Amino acid sequence: MSIEPSTVLQLKSDVRQTRVGGEGVILRQDEGEILVVNEVAIRFVELIDGDKDLNELTDLLFQEYDVEKNTLAADLEEYADELIRQNVLSIAGS
Repeated sequence: MSIEPSTVLQLKSDVRQTRVGGEGVILRQDEGEILVVNEVAIRFVELIDGDKDLNELTDLLFQEYDVEKNTLAADLEEYADELIRQNVLSIAGS
C-alpha cells in the first residue's frame, strides 16, 4: 500500500485521540493499546477527517509549524504509513 500526496486518510472506527499536556494519546479501543505521540503527530491525527488528502494536511500543518515543507511532507507520508500498519488509520474508500 503506497501513501501519496493525494491519499485521503481516515481514522479507524475504534480509535480515539486526545491531548494530555504537550503530548497526544491515541487509544485503539479494540486492542486496548495506547500510543503516546508528540504535539505535531497528534495535530496530524486531529486533522484527519476522511476528506482531506495528505497534501492538504501537509499545507495545514505547514501553516502551524516552523518546518521545511518538503521535509514535513516526507515525514507525514512515513508517519501515515506507520499508523496504517498499526491499525490506527486506513485509506479512505478502501
